[in-house]
Amino acid sequence: MRLVLAVLAVPAFMASCSDDPLPQNYYTFTGEMVSDYLQNRSEEYSDFIAILQRSGLYGMMATYGSYTCLAPNNSAVQLYLKERGMTSVDQLSKEDCDTLAWNHIIDEKAYFTTDLSDGNIPSANMNGRYLTFSSDSDAMNSNNVTYYINQSCRLVVRDDSVENGVVHTLDHVIVPQSFYLPDLLAEDSTVSLFYEALMLTGMDDSLKQYIDETYTCGEDSVNQDMSITTGGATYTMRYVGTRMKRYTAFVEKDEVYAAAGINTLDDLKAYAKQVYDEMYPEDAGLYDEDWTDRRNPLNRFVSYHLLPYYGAYNDWTVYGDVKTTCAKTDLIDCTDWYTTMLSHTLMKMSTPSEGLFINRKGVGAAYTVRGTRVLAPSEVGDVDQQALNGIYHYIDEILTYNPTTRDVVFNDRIRINAVTLSPEFMNCGARGNTERATGFKVVEGWDFHGRTPTMTLRKRDVWMVTYADCVDMVGQFDVTFKLHPVPKAGSYEVRFAYGWGAMRGKVQIYFGTDPDGLLPMGLPIDLTIWPADPSIGWVADTGDEETDRAMDKAMHNRGYMKDMDSWAQGGQNILREQGAKLRKILVTENMSPDEDYYVRIKLVIDNPQAEFPINYFELVPKSIYAGVEAEDTH
Repeated sequence: MRLVLAVLAVPAFMASCSDDPLPQNYYTFTGEMVSDYLQNRSEEYSDFIAILQRSGLYGMMATYGSYTCLAPNNSAVQLYLKERGMTSVDQLSKEDCDTLAWNHIIDEKAYFTTDLSDGNIPSANMNGRYLTFSSDSDAMNSNNVTYYINQSCRLVVRDDSVENGVVHTLDHVIVPQSFYLPDLLAEDSTVSLFYEALMLTGMDDSLKQYIDETYTCGEDSVNQDMSITTGGATYTMRYVGTRMKRYTAFVEKDEVYAAAGINTLDDLKAYAKQVYDEMYPEDAGLYDEDWTDRRNPLNRFVSYHLLPYYGAYNDWTVYGDVKTTCAKTDLIDCTDWYTTMLSHTLMKMSTPSEGLFINRKGVGAAYTVRGTRVLAPSEVGDVDQQALNGIYHYIDEILTYNPTTRDVVFNDRIRINAVTLSPEFMNCGARGNTERATGFKVVEGWDFHGRTPTMTLRKRDVWMVTYADCVDMVGQFDVTFKLHPVPKAGSYEVRFAYGWGAMRGKVQIYFGTDPDGLLPMGLPIDLTIWPADPSIGWVADTGDEETDRAMDKAMHNRGYMKDMDSWAQGGQNILREQGAKLRKILVTENMSPDEDYYVRIKLVIDNPQAEFPINYFELVPKSIYAGVEAEDTH
C-alpha cells in the first residue's frame, strides 16, 4: 500500500506551503492529519507523541499545512533515553522536548523519498538545521534500497501520506552534532592526518565562528511572509533573521594519503612544500617552519581544502528537476566557482552525471582533466559529517592548487553566479529554496552606500535564469561588491548578464581595485532599451554558422553578446534565442591574481520601483575571448 501512496503523493512536491489541505492526498488516509496518524498508531509512537505534546507542536500537527514529520518509533526513543541514562520521556526537560520535536519536523514542505537525492533535504528543520538524506542497498534484505537521515537514522517506514504532509518512521532519534567543524573532524579517526595539519597550521581557529552577534533584522520581516513583485511576477519573501558563519572542508582520508606514499605529518609537509614552492616560488624556503603563516606551504595546502560557504553534497551547482529540465548537458557540465580560504584562489565545482567533482575540465565523460571526486553521502557509511557550523566531505584524491589547475582547468570562461559573490547567500540556506524568496537588508562584504533597496534571492524554479538563481534589487539601489579573483595575470574581458525589462532602469557600473575610487565603465547602461535596437544589435540566429558568427562579432564590437545556448529557461526557451537576454562587456584590461577587483552598480535615475537582477558575471581570459579558436556559445 505504501508504494502506491508514494506514487500518489509525488505531486505534493510541487505544491507551495499554504494553509490549504493537500488535495492530492484526499484518497490516501482520508481525514488523517499527522497528529491523527501518530495517535491512531500510539502503540508505536506514544513516546514521540508525548515529546510533541510537551513541546507544543502536537497541535500544529493537527492543522492544515505541508509538513514532513520524521517520527522516531518507541524503540528509537527508548534507545535515546537509555543513552542518556533515562527510562522515561517524563525525565526529559521542556527544553529537551522542544529541541527533539524541532529536530524531527520540517514545516515548509512535504518531502517524499521520491523527491530526494543524495545530499541535504532542501528545507531546514524547525531547529534551523539541515538534514542529510542518503540511501544504501540492504544486503540482509534482498538488496532492497534503504534510506537514512544523517547517515544513521534509518527510515523503517517511509512516504506515508496524510492530508497535511507526510510521515516517515525512524529507527533512531535525530540528534544533530553540537560540535564545531574542527571538533567534529577530531572525532573522525579516518582523517587524522588532515586534522593534525589543520591544528598545526592554526586553521582550526578560522572555523570556529557560528552566529554573527552584530547582525540584526526586525522580527516582523523574519517571521511573517511578505510580498515582492519583480520581473513581472509576485513572490513570497522573508528576510534572514540570523547571520550564520558556516564552512565546508573537503578532506582526504588517511588511506588516500597512504596510497600516495604519505604516512606521517612530515610526509605531508614535504608534499605540500613540493607543490606550493612551485606555485609560489617567491616564497620558497621563507616560511617553512612558521606553520601559522598563511604563506607556509602546509598552511596553503590546508587552506585550499576550506571554503567559507556551507555546502552539502547537492548544494554546489543545480540538481534534480532544474538540472534535468534546463541544462544542456551535452554542451556543459553544470559548474559554479567559489573562493577558498587560500588567499586569491578559486575552486571549480562541476556536476556531470558521474557525480560531484572539484577542478574538472571538459564535459561529461569527455573530460581532459578528471578532477577530484567528492564522495556522496551514500558512500560514506555511518558517519555524520554535519557540524554545528559546517560540513565536511571525503574526497578520493589529494586536492591541491597546482599548475595544471591554474593553467589548464582555470583557462576557461569563469562564469560567476551572483549567489557565490558572498558566502551569506548559501550560509543562510537561501540558495536552492523552492518555497519563497529570501530578503537581505545587508549582505556580508557588500556596501549598500546607505541605500535601502529591497534585495532578494529569488526562489528556485525551472523558469529562473541561468542555474536557477538570481539576486534581485528593487528601489533606489547603489551597491558595491568584490568579484572572484582571476587565476593568473593577463588580459581579461569582464562581462555581466542581464535581462531586458521596462522597469529595469538605467545604471552606471564602476570597476577597479579601490572600492572607494572605482572608475565608471563607459556611459550609463539603459536596461530598458530593447536588444534589437541598433545600439545593441541583437539579431536572431539564421542557422548558418558563418553568418551567425559575423553577427556575434558585430554585436561584440558594440559591447554586447547574446546569452548562452546551454541553458533552457523552463526547459524550452534557450537563453541565446531570447532577445531579452544579454551579456554586457564591461571592460577588457590586464588583471592580476594578487589584486581584489570590485564592481559597483548604481541606479542613476530617480525611480524607487526600478528593478535590477544580478544573474552572473564572467571573467574571460584572452585565450578564450580572442583565442585561436572562436569562443563557443555555451
